[in-house]
Amino acid sequence: MVRSAFAVVAPLLLVIAGCAVEEDPGPAESTGAATSGAADKTTSDGATVDGAAADNTVVTTSPPDGPAAAGVSAYGLALLATPAEATHLTVTDYDAIRARLGVPDLTSEDLMTDRLEFWRAAEASSVLLTDGLLREENSRYDLTYDFTQDDVDAEVRWTGPDGSGLLLALRPDLDLDLVQAAIDDDAPGLAEATLDRATSTVLQGAGAEGVWATSSHSATARVGDVAAESLIVRNGCVPFVDALGVDATVDDQDELLAAHDVEGLLEVDAVAIAFTGQRATVRLAYPVGTDRAAIEGDLAARLALAEDWPTTETIGFSDGFDRGSVAGVDLEIGEVQYAVTNPVAAANLALADLVPLGVCTDVELLAEPTGL
Repeated sequence: MVRSAFAVVAPLLLVIAGCAVEEDPGPAESTGAATSGAADKTTSDGATVDGAAADNTVVTTSPPDGPAAAGVSAYGLALLATPAEATHLTVTDYDAIRARLGVPDLTSEDLMTDRLEFWRAAEASSVLLTDGLLREENSRYDLTYDFTQDDVDAEVRWTGPDGSGLLLALRPDLDLDLVQAAIDDDAPGLAEATLDRATSTVLQGAGAEGVWATSSHSATARVGDVAAESLIVRNGCVPFVDALGVDATVDDQDELLAAHDVEGLLEVDAVAIAFTGQRATVRLAYPVGTDRAAIEGDLAARLALAEDWPTTETIGFSDGFDRGSVAGVDLEIGEVQYAVTNPVAAANLALADLVPLGVCTDVELLAEPTGL
């Protein structure tokens, strides 16, 4: 049974916070967690902390049978992998999409026609925030390594000022020797990646200053704790000029500000957009202690703001989303729901920070044109 990300991460934080990374005194035999000379420790909650090679140190927090047995959600894994300095995180839960489309056990061992039909259906009915790291080279992976994107349960990606990275959660019964062979060959997309056998995950682009789960990102942990097929989480609000778009004009800005008091909105600490099928839920994390009635009023004001938001680029907010409604408030998390009218447009808008519901209240005005 899959538990919520926040419920899973809470006990794991105790494990991670107390972990001292042990260096392997001998030569490394593998990039996985089970490495010669690495010590395994068992915590009070049954999780294991596995040592790894000194030149590629990895700390994992999973029971012997991996994340499936622990009930760790895709978002739970994301919180444990995303570097603290990252600003944006996306999670695409292919297992959830397969389940909704009636093929929960689909893998690379199934007929090619069935696999192609799944991708056609997924693209038509889901908001995919990534096409899949391995998918463009599916044929090559199938022929050379005997696994493909169809063996990926979930894909996590993050971006920030220090670069980007990703994590692939693989199906638990996949032969990981095949995956290690692809990594050793620098197969497309897997160059410089590391395999953690304890969790059946592939990691690329790890940070150096901790992860979201162990940093001060409590707002991001709360706001993304929702069942979804695809999820994008932003640490902090969306800057006003970013939400307007790079081609916005002063006239666009002035018309919007004349109709809406953006600076009078409440502050938000983090924003998440969760997609399942063609339904979107925008979740806003308000500062702890914010009054429920105030949040409800702010959500209504932000809904009205989004309705008048200008289209300044090839696509605008109205091209991907229908009219929304306030879904409710859970503690300091406010929710607004939308129907998705165009899955591809919705994905592009979310990835480009062109969804204005989470706009910042600190309005930095566009520069007046000089006429030069």
